[in-house]
Amino acid sequence: MKRLMTKILNLPGVIVEESLETEETIILSVIVKNKTAVFPRCGQTSRHLHQNKTHLARDLPITNREVILKVNRR
Repeated sequence: MKRLMTKILNLPGVIVEESLETEETIILSVIVKNKTAVFPRCGQTSRHLHQNKTHLARDLPITNREVILKVNRR
């Protein structure tokens, strides 16, 4: 199921780790393959974790159900 949801989501480098479904909503916990990030101000790349917060983002609906992406923002 995770592999199918990853394919349906169709976001390069993003993998669905877990899914929770109700009658109205699908919540997809996703992770990013890339373990580096680019600082927006200076443009430098870092592998160090400076911040770790969960963020919820709405995506387009699937089969008339709201889709929420649960993303761990680094």
